Amino acid sequence: MSKFFSMLKGIRHFVLPSILCLMPGTFQGNLLAQTYTIKVVSDTVISTGVNHLAWESVEPRWSGDIVVADWNPSVQLKTIKANNELKGYQTTQQMMRSYEQTSSPNRKVVAGINGDFYKAGGVPVHSQLIDGEILKLPVQRDAIAVDEEQRFYLGSFSYLGQLETLDSSTVLAIDGVNMAREADQLIVYNQYYGDSTYTNAYGYEVVLEQLDFRPINRPELFRVVELEDYEKGFIPDGHVVLSAHGVKVPYLQALTQGDSVRITHGLLQDQRPISEQPALVEFIGGSKVFLHDGQVDGNWPERHPRSALGFNSDTTKVYLFTVDGRQESSVGMSLTEMGEVMKHFGAAYAINLDGGGSTTLVANDRVLSSPSDPTGQLRVSNAVILVQDQ
Repeated sequence: MSKFFSMLKGIRHFVLPSILCLMPGTFQGNLLAQTYTIKVVSDTVISTGVNHLAWESVEPRWSGDIVVADWNPSVQLKTIKANNELKGYQTTQQMMRSYEQTSSPNRKVVAGINGDFYKAGGVPVHSQLIDGEILKLPVQRDAIAVDEEQRFYLGSFSYLGQLETLDSSTVLAIDGVNMAREADQLIVYNQYYGDSTYTNAYGYEVVLEQLDFRPINRPELFRVVELEDYEKGFIPDGHVVLSAHGVKVPYLQALTQGDSVRITHGLLQDQRPISEQPALVEFIGGSKVFLHDGQVDGNWPERHPRSALGFNSDTTKVYLFTVDGRQESSVGMSLTEMGEVMKHFGAAYAINLDGGGSTTLVANDRVLSSPSDPTGQLRVSNAVILVQDQ
């Protein structure tokens, strides 16, 4: 499934009444013949056009939090990675603090939510893009991507990468990004992999300096600065390393210092050529798009703490949604239940993020959700943040 969200052009910020003025303080729903009543406990303005809603239900016992933001040119959705490396763990709050410390003083991180599921070492299950740079290959699960015009794309994605010489005499398929090199493969390594490719002595590597920076699905220009001893494997700061084995080694050996090449990383949703795909700058994975055009399609019947990212039908609002769970005060939700409740709050599209002990929602450096782990926030792999121009 794939869905393109077209953001309305020319939208500018304007002050809306409090969300509680737009909806009743409580609403009733019916889920599989079970009636429930959602009560909005509080509605707090956390920034211009950004509200925090705390909500609860008596039966089933639910408590949760939502950050609802007006989607306009002053707000950006970004993804962040623990320790700024492919491997690594930090709490959502720690990642947000690190991002804010290194960003412009005119930009404020107003809210954030935990991101993708992850594997050993803190490697996200799916791909991730940060400011147009790819961390790893995608898998066959749903994800959300954002293009350079801040339009949204939900669904599954596949990878197609290529290395091309400027005279187009050589076009070589890229087999992977930031992963172990195997037989007859060409792998691209960047700063998110660390300071070494950790490859063996049976290959050949070239260090590239990046000359321009473009989004995913657009070619980027590089210059060869070093023909590396393949036993070394060092990744200089701010550079990219091409690592080849077997049948692909001669193509790298044909390069000389000063040569220019193009690299294109493609994340595709359909059969159109890369050049016709959207120019993506941010990307993060989840397990499933469970709310699509107002239709709920949940596939996880057990109740757990949950996190989700959603939008209303015309993408004028973005939702960071959490429900607490595994606690006396809140039993957690199934995906179907979460879809129905998010619909009541106005969402028409939503993707499920990592839940359980990972579920965390933060705004203005304060944890809004109630983490289920006894130790508090879990260290996770990555997160989604809302950044607002001040």
